[in-house]
Amino acid sequence: MKKLLYGMLTLVILVGSAYAVAAGPGPGGPGGPGPEGLLSRVLALKLTDAQKHEVAVILKRNRPAFETGMAAMREAFDAMRQVMRSDPGNETAVRQASRAIGVAAEDMAVLRGKVEAAVMGRLTPEQRKIWDAAEKPPVPRDLKERFHAGRELVNDWIDTHAGTDS
Repeated sequence: MKKLLYGMLTLVILVGSAYAVAAGPGPGGPGGPGPEGLLSRVLALKLTDAQKHEVAVILKRNRPAFETGMAAMREAFDAMRQVMRSDPGNETAVRQASRAIGVAAEDMAVLRGKVEAAVMGRLTPEQRKIWDAAEKPPVPRDLKERFHAGRELVNDWIDTHAGTDS
């Protein structure tokens, strides 16, 4: 019974982590960390031909780093899935896998910051306002509510089947 409870709690944590990742700009999404994610924002800026060239060169120079970073993210998430499938009760392995995800995400955030700073240096004040306005797409309300409903279902299931045991 305890293994099932630990498994369910781990599932809740993973679902919460997945929601947190999905709620923010993601890889390849609007404003995401990769060059593809930046494209929609760049297109909205109405860049001059010279600016287009400069921004394209910045993105081209950083493309290999983004590809490497995304591969590291995929590997870290795959490793976490493997740990959760094979030995979810192994706290040390779960913590190590979680740290690897954090390191990969941190590296991507630093890379994105550097690229954005380089791009911002090529923009006019008006274009910077457009860039800033597009930075944080709001999370659709129904997505938040669905996550909350899912969490409530898990909590109800736990309370129903656990009884007074803790």
